[in-house]
Amino acid sequence: MNTLNEKRTILIIDGYHLLHKGYYGTLKRKKLATNREGVPINAIYTFVAKINQLVKKNNYYTIIVTLDMDEGCWRRELYPEYKAKRKETPEDLVPQKQIIREFLSAANIPWYEMPRYEADDIMGTINRIATNLDYNVHILSNDKDIFQLVSDKTTVITNNSKDDAHILIDKDKVFEKFGCYPNQVADIKALMGDPSDNIKGVRYLHYAQAIELLNKYENIDLIFEHIDEINKNIAKRLNESKELILVNKKITKIQDRLPIGRVNLKPLKVNWYGLGKFLKKHKMWAYVADVEKMAELAKQNNMTGKAAKNKNVSNKK
Repeated sequence: MNTLNEKRTILIIDGYHLLHKGYYGTLKRKKLATNREGVPINAIYTFVAKINQLVKKNNYYTIIVTLDMDEGCWRRELYPEYKAKRKETPEDLVPQKQIIREFLSAANIPWYEMPRYEADDIMGTINRIATNLDYNVHILSNDKDIFQLVSDKTTVITNNSKDDAHILIDKDKVFEKFGCYPNQVADIKALMGDPSDNIKGVRYLHYAQAIELLNKYENIDLIFEHIDEINKNIAKRLNESKELILVNKKITKIQDRLPIGRVNLKPLKVNWYGLGKFLKKHKMWAYVADVEKMAELAKQNNMTGKAAKNKNVSNKK
């Protein structure tokens, strides 16, 4: 498992995971928070609180948030039934998705989205870029698809639904959960399907049989290369579902080479002044005093840094 080195570890956050968690976690309250325009901000409150908590802990070199765009997705173009059974986004959550973007921009927290691609693919791309530059990466998400990104340099952080405790998922934990390694997660989903994404698997193929095939042949391509060595009944099911399996593999595999442009991997510098203005605009008074203190502290640190720099310059003269 990765050891946390704050100078070389970045945190990538699945933004909509955090937003939905905040939304559904506050629905039982008698009165939901709203901003000046009367727009609900119950999900925003939780989102801002979590980001603020992570920033103040100062454990990470930088924090990056990835978001889905509410447009067409390339996976649905390939397989129209993809996520077809998912519930529609609640009406009072829709405007909060845009407010999240406003918050991140105001606070100067890097965030990324891309038409036709899901946040998973953006996380995969940023993860590849960062690890190639020798950063360690933590990914905050409860999406099990993300487990395929786990490596010696990448750890996934999931939330315990009961007490919100963080659970670190490394390669051993992935094997415990799936019976296979991170680079086989897309393969096992391609074979077995995934009801949560409305992906159909191979009929009458048992999970233990699929795992046995992957343990022996490593991936789907090699399974079909060695199809003549496999039990006749299982081989028949695989051949009958070959087209389905190959489409599933494309869908379940996270893309990691998106043309998202230059990724901001500079040390995180929160714009506390901008964040304060955002909080006041949306009547989020609970955080204003704390943020104003952080803004003043940042101002003092900046002035101290400039004074020290000027002193060094004058000494050199």
